[in-house]
Amino acid sequence: MPFCAIFEGERLKCGKRAVELMREFPPFRLDSVNQCLWRRCECAEDQRILLTPKAYAVLTYLVDRAGRLVTQDELLEAIWPDTFVQPEVLKYQIADIRRALGDSAKKPLFIETLPRRGYQFIAAVRESRPPVPTGLAATRFVGRQRELAALRQSFSRALQGERQLIFITGESGIGKTALVEEFVREASAAEPSLRIARGHTVEGTGGSEPFYPVLVAVGQLCRGPGGTELVELLAQHAPTWLVQFPGLVKPEHREKLQPEILGATRDRMLREIREALDAFASEKPVLYIYDDVHWLDLSSLDLLSAFAHDRVRAKAMVIITMRSPEPSGADDPVKRIKQDLLIHNLGFQIPLGPLAEAEVAAYLESDSPASSLPEGFSELVYRRSEGNPLFMVATLDRMLQKGQASHEGGKWKLTVPIEQIDLEVPESLRQSIEGQIDQLTIEEQRALEAASIAGTSFSALGLAGVTGIGRAQLLELFETLSRRSRFIRPGPSQQLEDGTIVQVFEFVHALYREVFYWRQTPARRASLQRAIGA
Repeated sequence: MPFCAIFEGERLKCGKRAVELMREFPPFRLDSVNQCLWRRCECAEDQRILLTPKAYAVLTYLVDRAGRLVTQDELLEAIWPDTFVQPEVLKYQIADIRRALGDSAKKPLFIETLPRRGYQFIAAVRESRPPVPTGLAATRFVGRQRELAALRQSFSRALQGERQLIFITGESGIGKTALVEEFVREASAAEPSLRIARGHTVEGTGGSEPFYPVLVAVGQLCRGPGGTELVELLAQHAPTWLVQFPGLVKPEHREKLQPEILGATRDRMLREIREALDAFASEKPVLYIYDDVHWLDLSSLDLLSAFAHDRVRAKAMVIITMRSPEPSGADDPVKRIKQDLLIHNLGFQIPLGPLAEAEVAAYLESDSPASSLPEGFSELVYRRSEGNPLFMVATLDRMLQKGQASHEGGKWKLTVPIEQIDLEVPESLRQSIEGQIDQLTIEEQRALEAASIAGTSFSALGLAGVTGIGRAQLLELFETLSRRSRFIRPGPSQQLEDGTIVQVFEFVHALYREVFYWRQTPARRASLQRAIGA
């Protein structure tokens, strides 16, 4: 029986294969039945990643043609038949897919861009059968009860027509997405009429793609439950927005809209979408989720600010996730607008810190009763991850991959004595951290590499002589990095015998220090060790 993926009335023939088979490109696999993406996790139930219908269609088309060039024209014709679509729309879909895969356009592992030609899926693809559910999903979320309570209270106010704006902040991997997903699950169950839309920024496009995350979110609402109502509201209140979605407008209607959008300005688009979205949220609640707003364009920032300042009643709630620490520059627009909204009580912030040791233990005990956990196991995982959920899961994955632990029948077991467990940095995390390091200047990289030789804590005074950078300049470099990066933070200052006060810095996580340490050649490590020792 031929397998076909159906997208909005169009069929894309994907070859003959049994319906129960999935296409797999580790650690991901495509689920044709549920039209979603799964990410394999050895130590927990696999993570389900939802894609928009078009993004799923584009990814499926590329995966089915892995290893060969797929031109832009071919993709546009296959995914948007009989519809005129600007090539930029395809770029947005590829960006969505890369975000879901954690892929990089500069160093692709899955989708390679061939400039002016098209795209090629470069990862190896194989067929697999769907996994048998383990029944652990409901027990994987631990802690964050205070944060969930704050979101519930905010949602209750939104249901009463009091618009809400919440910033969820924290370092990479701290669990911002997990918290949002748990809240979405609860809110959807409590309020079946809730309509949900997600938008996100794309690194490097800030300022060049006006309203991009809002367009993504509005597009999802237009294609979701109640979408016809929003399309009609856009036609009535926001024609400059409706023309941004050619698949929703018939060609003859687009022609009628053209005179209405002549001379459209950013201010007009801002005014129009505010009116349309307020009308859309007048009766039924709407939840907007904007992820990773560090690169948010100025137009979208203005819209979020206007949303918070508006006093018109609307059953609308906006959740914004962003990394911390924030950029140090006072002129950073995202930071400036966020601070302004918080100062004027037009929104509130939920900062996420590391999980406590008891919460890490609770995560492990959600599979195994506390009495069956290997002695010292939860303490080891906590010490290694320092309470960062991403690092915790990666550490467990690494133990399983190396055969140092097993997870069978819902129980954790160690296959080697706990003191023999090799806690090297998992490869997946190493690649992620290396990608972050590549964004630093060469001078910053060299300074942190030298710091990794010195230890988990260090000072400019102790490293100025071995880095070739002056003490004052090196201190400024470390202070700047501690304010804007995720690698180091200020530690307690120290007073020398002569009364001099020295500012000490420390790596945020031991894993960061290890990556900086091991990325250097043995000869350079030895040279720095001798210099620091001297």
